[in-house]
Amino acid sequence: MPFDNSPDLIARAQQGSGEAAGKLYEEHFRSVFRYLFYATGDQAAAEDLTGDVFLKMVQALPGYRATSAAFRTWLFQIARNLAIDHYRRSGAHPVEQLVESAPDQRERPEAHVEANLTAERLQAALQRIGSDQRDVLVMRFIDDLSLQETARVLHRSEDAVKGLQRRGLAALRDLLTTTEENDGQSPRPV
Repeated sequence: MPFDNSPDLIARAQQGSGEAAGKLYEEHFRSVFRYLFYATGDQAAAEDLTGDVFLKMVQALPGYRATSAAFRTWLFQIARNLAIDHYRRSGAHPVEQLVESAPDQRERPEAHVEANLTAERLQAALQRIGSDQRDVLVMRFIDDLSLQETARVLHRSEDAVKGLQRRGLAALRDLLTTTEENDGQSPRPV
């Protein structure tokens, strides 16, 4: 679904329109949650932080100016700051969580198991690379932010983001290769 971040929608949300704020929430909820889930490795923390992001969004909307950052970039800055605060407050480290899900009845059970294992391996590998590299990879490839948007969220140059992306992909490749070679055993830290 394309984002409707039209200046009119944002302006209506800034003026207190619950409908407009709700539409912004609907359009960005999944990508913000996905980012926070991969950033924390904890579904419950990601759910709580996602709610906090949108609460902060509503509180800060009156001060938002499109000239300073695109709306989605601004929203991801809020999400990243809350994730950093979460780690500082709790001193927590990402934890792996077992999430039960029922396979789609039209899908072969083997395909469901393989997809879950792939997602679990990816999440486990992402938790073992540096947080800056993880942020870049999640924003660029999972949440589909542009190079420019990612650079703005991280307050880095585009060249720095390219370097983090390149090193992160190499580390991820090494971890996933090691996991496959170990036949499903936990990947070694990089």
